[in-house]
Amino acid sequence: MNRPSTTSQHKDTPLLGSILLRLALPRLLTRIVVILAAIALVIYCAQRIMQSGKAWLDFALKLTGLSEILGKTVIDFVIQYQKYFWWFVILILILITVSCLISYLRSSLKRGRAALVPLGDVRKLCAQLSPEGLDILNWVWKDQTQPVTVGILQTVLSQRTSGRARKLALARAQQLELQSALQSRPVNTPTTAVPTLDLPPANAAGQREPTMLA
Repeated sequence: MNRPSTTSQHKDTPLLGSILLRLALPRLLTRIVVILAAIALVIYCAQRIMQSGKAWLDFALKLTGLSEILGKTVIDFVIQYQKYFWWFVILILILITVSCLISYLRSSLKRGRAALVPLGDVRKLCAQLSPEGLDILNWVWKDQTQPVTVGILQTVLSQRTSGRARKLALARAQQLELQSALQSRPVNTPTTAVPTLDLPPANAAGQREPTMLA
């Protein structure tokens, strides 16, 4: 059994990586823009909350009449520690933003893996991949009634670097050994003895005496 060439692996890995990077680049840039926009929005909201929080609280207390109901002592206590309340609001805002970003990234990654690979890229892979790389692509692309997707190429790349070609070659060699052993093994055909019936002798006219069978 021949070991897959290390040179062919070094050739396949950059080829697959360059195609995947080019196909994923638009989605990658979109994700970066969305993340940066979300971070900028959270920072802006946090700054506005910290700058205007005290004014908002004073306005709310006067509007609702709580400043007269609660008394000066309670109001002074609320004003003194109101920054912790706004930090709590900012923390909730950050958690909501992180949750939305995680949901968006999961959905984007799922759509990215399901994106179809153009025919030109598949032709390039078929022309430039090593035999071991083509073997892995054929193994990963199980349902060949469906087009090749980015997820399939990602799996090919990870399997190419994890020694899948060597495992496939070993499995193929083992299969050949098994088939050779099965073909060379003699086939045993069991023989079954056919029971014979003892019939009474025939008379002079060639007729036999009747028995229980006939």
